Amino acid sequence: MPHVFSVWPFVRHTLFAASLLGPCAACASAIPVGTPATPNGAAPSSGPPSSQQSALPSTQPPLRWPVRTAEHIDLWLHAFALISEDTSRVRLYRNGYRDSLVVVKNQRNVLTSLDANRSTLAKRLPLTGGYLQAQFLPFEFANWDAMKYALERFLQFEGDPRRAPDRETQARVALIASMFPTAADREWLRLFLAGVLDEQERFFNAEHSRVIRTRAPVITSVDSLWQQVYRVKFERFLNNTSQRQGDLVLSLPIGGEGRTATGPNRQTMVAVPFPSRSADAAQVLYVLAHEITGSLVGTVVTDNTTPAEQRAGTADRYVSMGQVQAGAMLLAVIAPELRDGYVRYYVEQANIRSSGVTAYNALFDYGFALPPAIREALQRQIDIILSGI
Repeated sequence: MPHVFSVWPFVRHTLFAASLLGPCAACASAIPVGTPATPNGAAPSSGPPSSQQSALPSTQPPLRWPVRTAEHIDLWLHAFALISEDTSRVRLYRNGYRDSLVVVKNQRNVLTSLDANRSTLAKRLPLTGGYLQAQFLPFEFANWDAMKYALERFLQFEGDPRRAPDRETQARVALIASMFPTAADREWLRLFLAGVLDEQERFFNAEHSRVIRTRAPVITSVDSLWQQVYRVKFERFLNNTSQRQGDLVLSLPIGGEGRTATGPNRQTMVAVPFPSRSADAAQVLYVLAHEITGSLVGTVVTDNTTPAEQRAGTADRYVSMGQVQAGAMLLAVIAPELRDGYVRYYVEQANIRSSGVTAYNALFDYGFALPPAIREALQRQIDIILSGI
C-alpha cells in the first residue's frame, strides 16, 4: 500500500489516489483520465476495485503538499526502468538503477520473467510514443489492485471499451487503449504485465518494503525540510500557478527528470527521487523546482522558435533545456541558498563535461544552453507569476 508521511504535524494515510489530467512536465504529454473509483479492496467480479481516497478525520484539515510514497507507482516505473535504455540527458530513472538491481537479484539467485523477456520487451519501446505515455499510468490509480484490474479488463476486452460492464471500466479501458491501440501493442502489454506480476511476487514487494524501512530517517528529514522550511517559500509560485494542493511523492526508480501529473482532486502530483541519505534531502526540492516550472516552458519555446525549428526537433531540445533552466531561475528568487546545489545536481545528473571548464555554473550554462530570447521570456514568466499578476 502507498504511505503518506508528515512529521509537522505527523499524519499517516494509507491510500493514494491520482489521475493524469494536466500537462506533464517530464517528457510526455498528459493522459486524460476518468473519475476515480469507489472504496479500496479486492476486485469484485462485477466491477473494478475501489480507489477512492479515505477521508481524513474531521478534526484534522488535509495537510498541504504531504510527502508520500506509493508502492504501485514504484513497481510500474521499476519495471520500465529494467527494460529501458535511458539515454536522456537528464535521466528518467536514477543513475545506475537497473544495474544496481541486477546485482541484488543475482546475489539472491532471482530471475523473473521480466528479466527473461527483457530483450523482447525492449525492442518495441522506441517504436511508439504510447509506451512512454504508459509510464504515467499508475498516477491514475490508488493502488495496484485497481490498476491490475483495469489492465486485465483491457486485455480481456481486446482494447474495446464498449465491452466493459460499467462506465468507469469503459473509461479505464479507453485510456489504456490510447496507449496500446494495436493487437501487437496488446500482446506486448500482456507479456509486460505478466513480467510485472512475477517481478512483484518474487522480488519487488519484499525489496521495496525493506528499502522503505531503512530509509525512514530520510523520509523524516525530507518532510521536516519541506514542511517546516521550504513549503512556504514555494507557496506563492504554487498558488499562482493553480498548484495550491499537491502530493510530493518519493519514488525509488525516479531520476532527475521527475514525473508530474494532476490528481483527481485537481492537486498536482510530483514524483521526485527518493534520496538514500538524509544529507541529500535537498535533492527532492531541486527536482520539485524543475517539475513545477515545466508547464511554462512549452509555450515560451513555441512563441520563440520558428516552424522550421519545431519541425526539425530543435524546439523539443529547447524544452528539455528550458525545464532545467527554469528551475534554477525559480530558486534564484524564492530560495537562493538552494540554487548552487541545484546547478551542481543537474550538471552531475547530465554528466556535463567541457575541456578546461570546472566551475559548475559555467558547465550548467554550457550543458543547458538556450537562446537569449527564450531565457529572457522564461525569466519574465517566472517574475510575473511571483508578482501575482
